[in-house]
Parts: sequence; C-alpha cells; structure tokens
Amino acid sequence: MRASNRKGHAGVLLVVAAWLTAQGAIAASRVEELVLIGTVTSIFQVDVPPPSLRRWGVTVRVEKVKVGHYSEPTFTFAIHSPARSGVKVGLRCTIVATKTGQEGYLVSDTRRIECEDVQ
Repeated sequence: MRASNRKGHAGVLLVVAAWLTAQGAIAASRVEELVLIGTVTSIFQVDVPPPSLRRWGVTVRVEKVKVGHYSEPTFTFAIHSPARSGVKVGLRCTIVATKTGQEGYLVSDTRRIECEDVQ
C-alpha cells in the first residue's frame, strides 16, 4: 500500500471514529420522558432521608399516556409539597416525568405538573 493511501485511510478512519463517538454522546444524552394525564387519587407524606426535600407522594389514576410508554393503571411520584406543586385530590393533571432508572421517574414540582379542576 502506498503512503498516500495509508494517510487517506487513516483520515477516513479518524472521521468515522469521530462520527461514532458523537453518535454515542447523542444517544447517551437522550432523556426518556413520560407525559401522562391522570386524576389525583391520593396525596401522602413519605419518610425520606436527608438531603431529599421530596416528602410528599402523589398517586394519579392514569387516563392517557401522551408521550412514552407506561402501562400501569396508576402513577406515583414524589414532590416537595402539594401547595407548591398545585396538586389536590380530584384534580386532573398533565405530568411530565423524566426516567431516572429502570423503574424510577422524576417529576419537577413547579414546571412539570399542570392541573385543572374537572368538575
């Protein structure tokens, strides 16, 4: 193989390696979101160790999954406080959750929950 061909091949390999690295970084940075609509069925205090400030649990009866995949009839998540989040039993809420592990989701109290009275 001539020296110029080797340099050409090395350049192509370098470009391919850079592209594959970028694709891996993009895939790793993808955040799996879940957007669902449900009615709040219960709000309860939870005992969590510090430094967590999410001391309230909320359970909703899932009515519709708008984004993502979720097949359970209820969805439970932790929040800082019901007053801060605007959740109350009986309200229909649209909830945006970010997957945190194999089975966990994180819901931001103030920007990821929108509730309305259904009466």
